[in-house]
Amino acid sequence: MAKLSSFTLLSRKTNTESLDFKIRKLDLIYQEHLKGAFAILGNGFAFLWVAWGLVPHIVLEIWMSAMVTTVTIRMISLWQWNKKKQSVTNHRALRFWEYLLYSQLLISGLGWGAVGVMAASTSDISLQILASLIIASMTAGPLIYYVSSKKAMACLTAPALIGWSFGYNLLSEVPHHHLLGILILFYLVLLSFIGRNLNRAILRMISLDYQLKKNEEHLRMAMASSNALSWDWYVESNHLEYNGNIELFPEGLEQLQDILKKHFVTPGDLDAEIECLDQNLKPRHIAIKGKISKDPKTTYRMTGIAWDITTKKNEDLLRRERDVHEAANRGKSVLLANASHEIRTPIASILGYSETLLGSASLDSQNRRDVEAIHRQGKFMVTLVNDLLDLSKIESKGLYFQSCSMNPAMELEDSLAMIRSTLDSSKHTLELNFESHFPAVISSDPVRFRQVVINLLSNAVKYTLQGDVKVQARFYTNVEGEGFISLMVSDTGMGMDYHVQRHLFEPFMRGENPEVQRVPGSGLGLALSRQLARGMGGDLRLVRSMLGDGSTFEFVLPVGKAADLKMVSAHEARYGTREQILVPQETNHLKDREILVVDDSDDLRALMARYLMREGAIVETSENGQAGVDRALAKNFDVILMDIKMPVMDGYQAAALLREKGYVGLIVAVTAQATAEGRMDSRSNGFDAYLSKPVDINLLKDILIRA
Repeated sequence: MAKLSSFTLLSRKTNTESLDFKIRKLDLIYQEHLKGAFAILGNGFAFLWVAWGLVPHIVLEIWMSAMVTTVTIRMISLWQWNKKKQSVTNHRALRFWEYLLYSQLLISGLGWGAVGVMAASTSDISLQILASLIIASMTAGPLIYYVSSKKAMACLTAPALIGWSFGYNLLSEVPHHHLLGILILFYLVLLSFIGRNLNRAILRMISLDYQLKKNEEHLRMAMASSNALSWDWYVESNHLEYNGNIELFPEGLEQLQDILKKHFVTPGDLDAEIECLDQNLKPRHIAIKGKISKDPKTTYRMTGIAWDITTKKNEDLLRRERDVHEAANRGKSVLLANASHEIRTPIASILGYSETLLGSASLDSQNRRDVEAIHRQGKFMVTLVNDLLDLSKIESKGLYFQSCSMNPAMELEDSLAMIRSTLDSSKHTLELNFESHFPAVISSDPVRFRQVVINLLSNAVKYTLQGDVKVQARFYTNVEGEGFISLMVSDTGMGMDYHVQRHLFEPFMRGENPEVQRVPGSGLGLALSRQLARGMGGDLRLVRSMLGDGSTFEFVLPVGKAADLKMVSAHEARYGTREQILVPQETNHLKDREILVVDDSDDLRALMARYLMREGAIVETSENGQAGVDRALAKNFDVILMDIKMPVMDGYQAAALLREKGYVGLIVAVTAQATAEGRMDSRSNGFDAYLSKPVDINLLKDILIRA
């Protein structure tokens, strides 16, 4: 059964033979042409000598000319095949050589069939015996020489024996000539069975030999590419053979033998790692695996392989270092998240109370300037905390990027409007130009998009004490039809020297120029902006900069297939977005609204209560989540403003418990955990809206107005 399965597998393989395998089979037959030529000429002249007085001369001359021509063609085809077989690269080219071979063998077979016909037509016994010997040898020969191809055997054997049988059946007058003709056909059938079995056997041998050579070649290539070493140690004679990179062992075979002897006492097969110094005295790690061959009495042989695993060891070390680094990054992110929460809470109080003071008419000019400075530095601290947190999350791959429909022109206009509100029109001009049609809607992250644009514009304005800031917006496509928007931000400010440009996108890099140092900033904006741009699939680069002559940055963002985008003219992109912005018209909307403020910070509770009461709201406060839940279940509020991180019960638990108890009023998260994940967690825990500390009063007012 195993033999049958093996043969079936071989048959399936030969049905879909590779080109190399077919070329090899055909080459075996072509290389027999020289022997065949000697056999044809020798047997042909012997038959011509005996038959010259018994068969008409014209017939013998035609026959011999045909056989000599066949031999000539065979020699020419053998010569051409040896020249061109290396250039056969497809089955179609190979078929030409196959058909050429089969036609030559068929002509030879017909020639020997003609010998049988000529001999049977005479009554000379010696000629018939000679013809029988010639035909028998020339048909039995292909079973050896052409056994790799059943078609080749058939082209020579079948015409010869059929012609011989035809001669005895129809032309011969010797006794029992019909029986001789039938026996010749039986001989043909017998040869076909023998040839088929031989063909199967030889194909198996050729296939195994071919596969063995391929495996040897693959092993040789693998050994060469891996710089490995295979070895074979005959224990009794202490004879060691090897193949491959002996330089793995700087001291040569002696070192390998010493290692094998040292590990020979180990029971079972050899599996070891050693460390040695190479020729440059650098440590190398070598792995050795060996298989022990033994008889009942003793071990007589060990074979195996050795290879260099230094790179793998180094990779393992780097992987462990990377894991430690990633763990440190995660710890840093957690630390920054917790630190940002603790920092945001007092900053929220600082900004809130400073805004309250700025709204007072009783401040004199000096006090107002002092409070404005406090407020300005507080806002700078908020920006610094936000940038540090975002940059840390990017490094630890924890920053969330959303993908939603956005109007890039509107986001760009809004970003410019925010920057314009801070400009001194006597010192700066800010200009936006659309240089091409622009997509009306794309899919990206509008928050991160605006963050990058505002960072670029803020830098341009900060480092341009007086001058122009220009934004050039354009759309373009690549050869594959992918669309991109490009925002080029140029200024006429301080510029940068070559050293600063080289390290520009590294965190905290600001340069040593005294004018630059006088401008407030952390050096995080560009590093963060580039990471944000790349997180959205785009990039941020410095186009040009010259000390004293300004800088130009380009922000490129992919926007998908150009064919799927709705494009609008530059005029529509520039002015068509403002109509969609809804400005709340109602004032005094908070009057008599009942609002519950839940926060563990006494200062923030007092600040929020003061602001809301100034707007006419009725405010109550609670110092933790549990107290807030008890108060909300006892009384219906229009809005609950709830902190997240609180003692006793945090905001998530409190909101979830309220929803579980059936509370349907508006609950707004007011938290110092200013992350996208925090926003999603708030939504999933029952909050209706989300505000980060320090609270933007305008956003708070908008949420309360829409409540």
